Amino acid sequence: MKKGTILFLTAVMFYMIFTGSLLAYPKDEVRVALAYEPQTVNIMEMKTGIDIPVVVVMHEALMAVDPISGERVIKDSLSESLEIRPDNKSIKIRLRKNARFHTGDPVTAHDVKFTYEQITDPKNANMMAGVMDEIEEIEVLDDHNLIIHLYEPYAPWRELFWIGIVSKKYYDKVGPETFRKHPVGSGPFKFVKRKSGEYIELESWPQHPTYKVDYKTLRFMIVPDEVTRLAMLETGDLDLVSDILPHQLKRLEQNKNVVIKRESRFPSLYGLASKPDNFPVLKDGNVTLAMSHAINRQEIVDRVFLGEGYPLYLYASKSELGFNTDTTYEYDPEKARKLLKESSYKPGDPIILTYTTAVSNSRMIAAMVQRYLTTVGFTIKLQQLEAGVQATYARKLDPREGHMTLYSWGGGMDPSIRLQMSIKSGSPYNSWRSRPHQKQLDILIDAQAQEMNRDKRLVILKKIHKLLGDPSGGPVLLGTNMIYAHSSRIDYLWQPHGAFPYGLHRIKIVK
Repeated sequence: MKKGTILFLTAVMFYMIFTGSLLAYPKDEVRVALAYEPQTVNIMEMKTGIDIPVVVVMHEALMAVDPISGERVIKDSLSESLEIRPDNKSIKIRLRKNARFHTGDPVTAHDVKFTYEQITDPKNANMMAGVMDEIEEIEVLDDHNLIIHLYEPYAPWRELFWIGIVSKKYYDKVGPETFRKHPVGSGPFKFVKRKSGEYIELESWPQHPTYKVDYKTLRFMIVPDEVTRLAMLETGDLDLVSDILPHQLKRLEQNKNVVIKRESRFPSLYGLASKPDNFPVLKDGNVTLAMSHAINRQEIVDRVFLGEGYPLYLYASKSELGFNTDTTYEYDPEKARKLLKESSYKPGDPIILTYTTAVSNSRMIAAMVQRYLTTVGFTIKLQQLEAGVQATYARKLDPREGHMTLYSWGGGMDPSIRLQMSIKSGSPYNSWRSRPHQKQLDILIDAQAQEMNRDKRLVILKKIHKLLGDPSGGPVLLGTNMIYAHSSRIDYLWQPHGAFPYGLHRIKIVK
């Protein structure tokens, strides 16, 4: 028996012994697995994406997400109407008059202003503070009307409006310490309690005017070990597990009490970031074009991800605005060998390929890329770095990072933040600051970020992708599906374009 199978069965037996029969908790409770413990349940102090699944269900925002398209909409949000004014720099919002916090107090424009001020306050070190700097001022007209003024037209403006609104009245009454331990929002769930290292418990709020939740208790279970998470799903101690690796499916497929699902509209992008400023040989288009033709992307998808993904050739996630299939590089080792011979690369010179455990299956992907490139004439050496060390090297353009780094990106629908962070001049993760057409790219990146018309913006994004189509920045490799599974007693669909389990209030109890 394989070691992995033994570990899995041991975990199953452990939970059967200590929890008893299937569903050892109330039928009106739903349990969702989290691989990491959130740092906070206070949306004003969000530090990482790990905090998001918990805080979003406790709060409503100025825009909600359509469960079918994944687009941000005003339906079922705090907003009754939303109008972009003629200057394209201000957005007038009318709030729903029936919106209430869990305390019973009305949601007002003053609460919106307070929340956004707290998000950008340096003392809270909120992960969204940088993005919110696009807002110049929030003008309160009355209790239910406000205008959000931007410094300039900002195409991804919808990304400013997913932040859940908190009660200023409650905060002022209890103070920051109590609010941190017991936050109050207006969402479909209200906070109950938290047991550090074990779970966070929420309760559905029956008085909500829009959402009618099908169950009473939502409990986020902190389960760092992936084998244990699946074992708990098998025994009925969990209802929903996400980010399942393909090789873990075989066991689950045999369990009639588990439903396995997939979402292809999931933000996923794997690629190789090259460092031409540190290693000039990578500025040679024949070198990097040879790499792109040498790599069998479909084989990586099939062997590493067992077919749960697709090849990518464009510096864009399949899930994001502006993605297209115009660019391809066929797998052609002979063409790669020819290009390499015509290049400035000297046979035998080592190319260092770096990977970290922050990227799923990084060791296997790196080993396969090494084999492909070695076959056509490169000398490839693999280097594993701790994720924090690699990120520090990348920001400082430290040559110790190596020639190329395997990365993954899990952003959302809008490409602007990724382009600003990795391509624009002076951005922290721009690994090729002397790139040809850099000035033109900077102009286009700024232009798309300020273009409020979607069709016109798509034209600009296509120009950017064309300039980035030269694989000299490093080959793009693949994207993957989100694989998730839930118990057969519930029904749940992953929110399109979502990186985390959202829309948990839509879970239905089916038996």
